[in-house]
Amino acid sequence: MSAKAPCTVSDFYALSWLGNPSERHQRLSEWLTTNGDNCSSEQLVGIWNNLAAWAGTADSAELRQKVLYYYAKAVEREKK
Repeated sequence: MSAKAPCTVSDFYALSWLGNPSERHQRLSEWLTTNGDNCSSEQLVGIWNNLAAWAGTADSAELRQKVLYYYAKAVEREKK
């Protein structure tokens, strides 16, 4: 069994420094897909609250939908 990748919000933030908005969007989206299931609801709220600043012009409905999706999963997981 492989170990779960940690949800390291600072790694998500580090992608915000990519200069090309298209690449930044793609990399942020990939990070959420790879790490979203391992994030707590609190971590995802932090990402949501900072997404406009961190993603800048790469902020999108797609990124926000992914954050909401993983947030809902985290809330359900944390209820158990």
